[in-house]
Amino acid sequence: MAAKGGKGSSSRSNTNARNEIIALLKEDHQRAKKAFRQFEKLDPEQDAEACQELVQQTCSELEVHADLEEELFYPAAREALPEEDLVEEAEVEHMTVKVLIEQLKSMTAADEKFAATFKVLGEYVKHHIKEEETEMFESLGRSSVDWGALQQEMMSRREDLMVEKGLASGEAEESQSDDADGVAATSSGANASSRSKSQRETATARPQASAEDDAE
Repeated sequence: MAAKGGKGSSSRSNTNARNEIIALLKEDHQRAKKAFRQFEKLDPEQDAEACQELVQQTCSELEVHADLEEELFYPAAREALPEEDLVEEAEVEHMTVKVLIEQLKSMTAADEKFAATFKVLGEYVKHHIKEEETEMFESLGRSSVDWGALQQEMMSRREDLMVEKGLASGEAEESQSDDADGVAATSSGANASSRSKSQRETATARPQASAEDDAE
């Protein structure tokens, strides 16, 4: 009975690791789609700096995601999936995405084809996401992959790739900024509360003073 329970626990752990890997990749997908939606709201002429920063950030994040899948996730998927075509097609789509990213790296927001290139990149990425999530991820859910070991490898490699692309320090700064904003908001709230309390005390004292003046 103990051995059976141990096997069940191991199976649940493996399933949890699988779900966490897929959730991580889907988070990357959602972040990319959000970036493309944000770009649609910007004007490359009026918001040149914002466009440039958004494109650079998105391209770096897509590179990390693609490298992570190609180095670790796709090899595991190729062994597990009965349909090898899914992995082959995904890798070809990555090649196209990387060509567009390289083109964007040599452009600025002032280039005529800058916005068009990023929009085309978005179409390719969204198509890739749809196929990956509705076909590959679903099929992998029924495979016998050592998800726990793969998860550890992917998390470690992801950190290295983020450092290489200069994303880790940026996220840390963003986190620190958020913390600072939170502290500032808390401090501001505390000061406002203090001022409000002082004002209430003053307002309470004023009628008393007026009553004393009338009595005199």
